[in-house]
Amino acid sequence: MSDTKRLSAPAAAFFPPRAERERIDDSLTRSLSEAVARVSAGPVVRTIDTPAFRTELAQIDFERPRDLEEILAWTIARMARGIVQMSNPRHFGLINSGPTLPSQCADRVTSALNPQLARSASSPVPLALEAPVIRLIARLAGFPEGATQYFATGGSEANGTSLLCALTAAHPRFSAASPRV
Repeated sequence: MSDTKRLSAPAAAFFPPRAERERIDDSLTRSLSEAVARVSAGPVVRTIDTPAFRTELAQIDFERPRDLEEILAWTIARMARGIVQMSNPRHFGLINSGPTLPSQCADRVTSALNPQLARSASSPVPLALEAPVIRLIARLAGFPEGATQYFATGGSEANGTSLLCALTAAHPRFSAASPRV
């Protein structure tokens, strides 16, 4: 026997065997496709009874393990009625545009592979893939050659970055100032 310790198997609920993952992924793909079809044919506005949903939610025992497919079906059914339907073709949002199929595919790739983008040493491929896309978007937006940008992971990060850029533009020494403790 070698000196290396044997690692225990990962929890099956989080890391099921490949055949089980593929079965659940296929089921999720079909469920989402059906939900998107229903959403596309229905109203843009949310239709869920929010107080009734909160009552239902309060009765769930989050400490008790549940079947993943049961949770997914329950969540998709409530999401399909409980949000403004930005994926509905009749939604004309200014900021919140509807998801496209390529963006949904990219989300699934990113979720499954979970790249860490904080350092180029840990994820050189996604960072290299991001660079030409950013240059193209900068050019299409009319930014000058050499303009820099990055993709924010969400609204909070984007708003914080915008605030930092505005402060630096208004007060160029702002970005060089040392933090006060």
